[in-house]
Amino acid sequence: MLTEQKLAVVLSLLKENPNPKYKLEQYSITPGIASSILFLASKDIKNKKVFDLGCGSGRFGIGAALLGAREVVFVDIDEDVLKIAKENARIVEKKTGVKILEKCRWVCMDVEKISEKTDTVIQFPPFEGMKKDLDIIFFKKALEIARNVYSIHKSSKKTKDKLRKICKEFNAKIELEKSFKYKLPWKERNKIGYKVFLLVAKR
Repeated sequence: MLTEQKLAVVLSLLKENPNPKYKLEQYSITPGIASSILFLASKDIKNKKVFDLGCGSGRFGIGAALLGAREVVFVDIDEDVLKIAKENARIVEKKTGVKILEKCRWVCMDVEKISEKTDTVIQFPPFEGMKKDLDIIFFKKALEIARNVYSIHKSSKKTKDKLRKICKEFNAKIELEKSFKYKLPWKERNKIGYKVFLLVAKR
């Protein structure tokens, strides 16, 4: 049986992007945080269609496939990281013996251009501010295409207010806010790191 801890171990095997593009804010969610969120979302994953927006190396999408998603769509604007995500799916399939590749699809596209509907979105959007409010744009798009949204953001009152406003626009109910500590890969000397939070919204 796949437990949260075992899933975190599997997700730790994934290859990271060796040449992250700073302007695209390419940083990965940690295996532990990813596993925790995936298990929280398990009822909205099993036998459901799941989108991993801004998928990067593919931790959320691959984890969703392992937890029984019917179909997983990996979306990223960078073709290079989509290749890494696909390679990671192969690695996990080989290590676990679970056939996940047949239910995975990779889409190179700007998130703002997506119109395809899905059951669930699980995402870790850029939040460093290279493009203003990009994480807010991701969240709004997620609510446009899905009924269940699991989205991570940097914790601040301003961000939370914006997210709540969008939820009202879509008549979505906030079901959970959960905090995590996260450190950006290129800021390892920052001992405190960032306080981020998961927002679960459903409509």
